[in-house]
Amino acid sequence: MENSTMKRSRWGRARFGGSSGVLISISLAIGAAISTGAGALFVALGDVERPTLAFALMAMMSLPASAALSWALLVDRSTLAGALEKPDDSIESGWYDKAASGAFGDVLLVGGLGAAGFAVAWIDGPLTWAASGLVLFAMLDFAIRYQWLKRSEA
Repeated sequence: MENSTMKRSRWGRARFGGSSGVLISISLAIGAAISTGAGALFVALGDVERPTLAFALMAMMSLPASAALSWALLVDRSTLAGALEKPDDSIESGWYDKAASGAFGDVLLVGGLGAAGFAVAWIDGPLTWAASGLVLFAMLDFAIRYQWLKRSEA
């Protein structure tokens, strides 16, 4: 069946065929396998007092994200109701690209000047704090740029 005549649904269809129910079932099965592995790995690598509880909590907490990731990898976008044909050509994609490129330049500038300033002033500190501060700055810079572009071009 061609994509133009295919009925679109809220959950879409799998790339390999089948209904929405098949897609959701397979996504949940793959997600459960990934979550089980994550729980086992957590227990194996960690020093936990209650391994069964730690395994169950890790598996349950990671199941929604792993099932959603599986669904996103398996779904055929052309079968989703309301999905854009070319999402990269949207105005939001343009705002994202402009905000990301501007924020990247700012991160290079702030990171370089900050490192030079700390070196000249002989300021020592934990690298985790410096890296966390730089990542926080990058996130805020991107969010502000994106919102500014959204308001100015809308």
